[in-house]
Amino acid sequence: MALDKAVALPVIIIGGGPIGIATSLLLSRAGVRCVVVERRETPSCGQSRAVTIQRDIIALYDRMGIAEEILERGSSWSLGRTYYGDEEILRLTFDRDASSVYPPFINFAQYRVEELLHDAVARQEGVRILHGASAEVVHDGAGADHAVVRVVDGSGHTRVLNASYVVAADGVGSPTRKTLGIDFHGWRTNGRFLVADFRAQLPFPTERRLWFSPPFYPEGIVLMHSLGEDVWRLDWQIPPELDVEKELTSGGVTRRIRAVLDHAQVDEVEIEILRCNGWTFQQRQASRFRQGRVFLVGDAAHVVSPFGARGMNSGMEDAENLAWKLAGVLAGTAPDRLLDTYATERESAAAHHVLVTGQSMNFMTPSTPEELAERNKTLAQAANDPAKAHLVDSGKLYEPHAYTQSPLTTPSECLPTARLPRPGSMIPDFRLIHDGVPTTVRKIAAGRFTVIRTEAASPGTLRCYSVDESGVVQLFTLQVEGSSTPHPLHHPSDAAYLVRPDCYLAAVREIEAGSSDESWMDRIRAAWQQALAREPEMEART
Repeated sequence: MALDKAVALPVIIIGGGPIGIATSLLLSRAGVRCVVVERRETPSCGQSRAVTIQRDIIALYDRMGIAEEILERGSSWSLGRTYYGDEEILRLTFDRDASSVYPPFINFAQYRVEELLHDAVARQEGVRILHGASAEVVHDGAGADHAVVRVVDGSGHTRVLNASYVVAADGVGSPTRKTLGIDFHGWRTNGRFLVADFRAQLPFPTERRLWFSPPFYPEGIVLMHSLGEDVWRLDWQIPPELDVEKELTSGGVTRRIRAVLDHAQVDEVEIEILRCNGWTFQQRQASRFRQGRVFLVGDAAHVVSPFGARGMNSGMEDAENLAWKLAGVLAGTAPDRLLDTYATERESAAAHHVLVTGQSMNFMTPSTPEELAERNKTLAQAANDPAKAHLVDSGKLYEPHAYTQSPLTTPSECLPTARLPRPGSMIPDFRLIHDGVPTTVRKIAAGRFTVIRTEAASPGTLRCYSVDESGVVQLFTLQVEGSSTPHPLHHPSDAAYLVRPDCYLAAVREIEAGSSDESWMDRIRAAWQQALAREPEMEART
């Protein structure tokens, strides 16, 4: 792909971390050319960062073609245990029901996700990655038909490029956000954490275990995860002044690991430390996610503590939300104001994640002796009375944020059962058979607007339709894979579900007995117009 400043590139992405590369992959699969500018020379960070992938993001990775290794080599889990001292005070179980396609959570290292994404992009036409380069937004494109970006490569050569749109995925310290003068409101959490990944053959189950003041480390919090293939992660709350590099070289990290193993009465085993670093966590959100033709995604837009797995997982949802909207606008099938709803929807999601993780960190790392005493009082109450366990906040784990209040969502009609998914939520994923080949609901629906129709008289059959300017057109039928229980979309009456390209439900419509196809299709097309921000009143609502 030639870089010519005279012709505006469709999209320039600043930052080639996981969110930036994921955005480029999703855009290229939608037919949008883009250039990624990344300071690093390597395809991954190589550090101990995000680790827990929630099932809906696993589903996204599967649609992106990178899930096979994650499912095969990652460590899936569905049980989280919390301890105070030596006593278990809280147990959280995340069930995998019969219709689930993926496990509730898989632990898999971020650096390897980045490498898988880079490999996938390398197989995709329309993406060029400039490693060892930096980029600066010269003009945000407000009031113009393009933004202007200055790119400096590793040799110091400077080019000034035009782009229809710019995606800033340049991390928590985002130079783009600072250049645009966008505030990054929030606070640093109290305390600091040491994170170590190590290899050892251990007789532990694949559970999430969190200790408050355990016997082997009474001065703080310790969290332990399996990463699969005899690789484990431990996080310790540490004093702000602790030198992590010195702790590693002096053998202090190994002694910390050994203390955990001694407590579990594990005999001497060989320990190989793979990665180790220190972190001070933040709770911050940009004051706006769009400025002119520039969009903030991932850590450039929001950053939270990791106790809840809401950072990289929510960043991936930023990528998918923005990609389908950019693709629609660039293709001329949607107005520019559709892009305003990226900010509307993802700012709401980020605010929720910042609030939830902030509450967790206030509980887990109190900022004053009085707050610490109150926290420990709550832990002691839970240890003495299981009915008080709900008062313990050990990190509320990630789930996708619903867009029930989005201007793109058509409010639900009154359906006779509350079990059905609401408009604005993600469509449930379950296994299907299409022309004899196994697939899933989201694989069928992703990347375009799709209508799924269920019929009360045929609960094992779904009908799939496309929806566009030409109307609602039936494509094919699908069979629910070998389950005798009702699938999550089953309804006592016939129903139609309008699914957005990112697998969120834009509308749910009950089809009354005896009503014509034209009637329900007209209502679906009206909801489709709203989901593309085509309605005139959308200008005011966004």
